[in-house]
Amino acid sequence: MAAPPLKPLRAFEAAARTGSFAAAARELGVTSAAVSQQVKVLEQFWGRTLFLRQGNRLSLTDAGQTAHPPLAHALTAIGGLSERMQGIARRARFVLSALPSVAETWLPLRLAAWFADGGDRQLDIRIEDDPVDFNRDRVHMRIFHGHSFYADYRTEVLFHDRIVAVATPAIIACHGASVTALPDKALIHTDWGAGYATSPDWSDFLSARRVVDAGAGLRVTTSSAAIQCALAGLGVALVPAMTAKHHLEAGRLQRVEAPEMRIDRPYAVAYPHAIAGWPVVASLVECLKRSA
Repeated sequence: MAAPPLKPLRAFEAAARTGSFAAAARELGVTSAAVSQQVKVLEQFWGRTLFLRQGNRLSLTDAGQTAHPPLAHALTAIGGLSERMQGIARRARFVLSALPSVAETWLPLRLAAWFADGGDRQLDIRIEDDPVDFNRDRVHMRIFHGHSFYADYRTEVLFHDRIVAVATPAIIACHGASVTALPDKALIHTDWGAGYATSPDWSDFLSARRVVDAGAGLRVTTSSAAIQCALAGLGVALVPAMTAKHHLEAGRLQRVEAPEMRIDRPYAVAYPHAIAGWPVVASLVECLKRSA
């Protein structure tokens, strides 16, 4: 059975909801006569009288009362679908998800190099913790560290890193360049959380030299926060070397004499196998690896 045309359906729904052809016309951006004509088309199509017309007053017939609720529901659903589809079209950009510390320290300079090489600037950066849901969150690529959440996706290693001790030149001048000279209150502690087997830990660095008072000094939960605290002159931080690299190269931070701690698991990217052939994926991964 043929479906009724859309314009008459919209005209009838608007008139039934607003109670007049004039109000429906204002809503639809047409004339009252056009609304009346469209309603007549629908009445002829269905073979039913939908309105009782008494001068300027409209009232729904039994047939109209039967038709209006499901029609209103259907048009609302269509409108919602249209909004979602248009929203998807607006969001049709490449979505790169990254850990906070990576996105706030290491990633921006790598993206600058990618853009300079002609990389696509239609890029959304999502800063979030693991795990991410690629399908639900419409993520194309994830930069992660140490987890096995993405076993069903294609993964590529970006780099291995190590933990180093860093501070401003002023802090080093005050306390010395060796960890043996650091008071406990000058230590910035970082706890990545229970999900990580390896975390920057001053006890590992100093246990052979002295017992560390873990209650002294600052404590943060991300390496990017530890770097910012170190840059502010609040103490000496243990951070992944790659996250502090540009600050070290610029002289804003300096290495403190201390043993390095290797981070067992690498930093890597994950993405669906279905997009492995996309040029944007290949060029972005290549740039991230080269810059690392």
